[in-house]
Amino acid sequence: MIRWVALLAGFGAVLTGGAGCGDNLPRQVDVPTLAALPGVHDVTEQPTQTPGFHYFVLHFTQPVDHDDPTGATFLQEVSLLHRDTTSPMIVHTSGYWDYYLDHEVELTSLLAGNQISIEHRYFAGSRPQPPDWSKLTIKQMAQDEHAIVTALKQVYVGPYISTGGSKGGMTAIFYRRFFPDDVDGTVPYVAPISFSVSDPRYPPFIAQVGTSACRQHVRDLAVEMLSNRRAALEALTEQQATQKNFAYTRVLLGPSVESAIVSFEWSFWQYYGVTQCASLPAVDATDAALFGVLDTVSPPSDNDDEQTGLFDAYYYQAFFQLGYPADGTAAYLLAFESYSDADYAGSFPTAEPAYDGGVAMDDIANFVATQGDRFVFVYGQWDPWSAGAFDLGGATDSLELVQAQGTHNSHLATLAAADEQAALAKLSAWTGRALVVPMVASARIADRPLREPHVPPAYRRALRGMRRSH
Repeated sequence: MIRWVALLAGFGAVLTGGAGCGDNLPRQVDVPTLAALPGVHDVTEQPTQTPGFHYFVLHFTQPVDHDDPTGATFLQEVSLLHRDTTSPMIVHTSGYWDYYLDHEVELTSLLAGNQISIEHRYFAGSRPQPPDWSKLTIKQMAQDEHAIVTALKQVYVGPYISTGGSKGGMTAIFYRRFFPDDVDGTVPYVAPISFSVSDPRYPPFIAQVGTSACRQHVRDLAVEMLSNRRAALEALTEQQATQKNFAYTRVLLGPSVESAIVSFEWSFWQYYGVTQCASLPAVDATDAALFGVLDTVSPPSDNDDEQTGLFDAYYYQAFFQLGYPADGTAAYLLAFESYSDADYAGSFPTAEPAYDGGVAMDDIANFVATQGDRFVFVYGQWDPWSAGAFDLGGATDSLELVQAQGTHNSHLATLAAADEQAALAKLSAWTGRALVVPMVASARIADRPLREPHVPPAYRRALRGMRRSH
């Protein structure tokens, strides 16, 4: 079972959830109506704990290659939260598997809208068998989305807004590049763009992120864990693996622990940030305390066989088209590392793809800067991925807004009041709809009831080795 269930609040896991169901709501669509839409293979209605909606799960038949529609196909999963057929439709992409299911995203709450959450091709169950990895491109995914949205427009006649966070935000931008008029606007949250498999903008950014005192403490903890507590942390990881049936065969337990420590600084600033500095343990804290903070911020178990397998498609995309940050964010740890590139080879999903030389991302950046229209970008000031923030250039009717000292969890509701109001004005203008008590409606969504997928630290370490070969 996928373990992405709860947001880690502070340094403890908290499971949050809604109450209620949609059983007593007026029904404007049903299973037969949705099943009759073009491309729909099957539909089921399922219970939901999200008030105000009926919840359907659809599978669309998609060509593996949209340029060859008569060739092989696969089923792509889409979750649909139905409110009514005239309300706005929020087109949400996670960039990974559909871990949102029947949970609202911020815009769905703000606009009192319907919502679809589209699983990215080649993730989880939305993968052809056997997978033709060469068809895992940003354009093919955009064509998947276009087919889904075109079909749903036969039933849902309100305005359409696309959105997503992190890789999901990137996916929403890529969709607009190939189908700019499918939706009425796009809100990408914390979406970076990298221009090589060793993008040099990231290391200088993280070298000055946060406060100097907190940054040094984070680094001191990583040094202590790697240089003096390695054996103890490995033993505690082994104990956890036994208790929870975690398996480490693709990447062994030792390299898994090492890569988790090397990623500790990046993960701390990405997900926790300056508000959690006071919660960090002292460098001389117990082994259990250090394992606790490591297991919260950068868990070794993110490298177990299950989690590594979930990200196969991401690894391929990163090295094929998306690019990745340059190594160097943890250079102060190099002297303490014990494992080589070969120890991470098991994380590779397939043979190494040939990097496209930045062609795809250069094209995306150029589109946003020269033809972009109706975008609201949201970033966290101290999120390491903000080093790869998009440049709006000459984009029209667009904004780029930054939460002061914010992390990868930045949302409209966490922006300064003036910035939030500017974003809400855009949404209202694009959709022609009044918003639902903005701060109240979006605050609970900004609390992030779901934990965003964390890229396995082993992948970051594996990418370092792959970069060196180029």
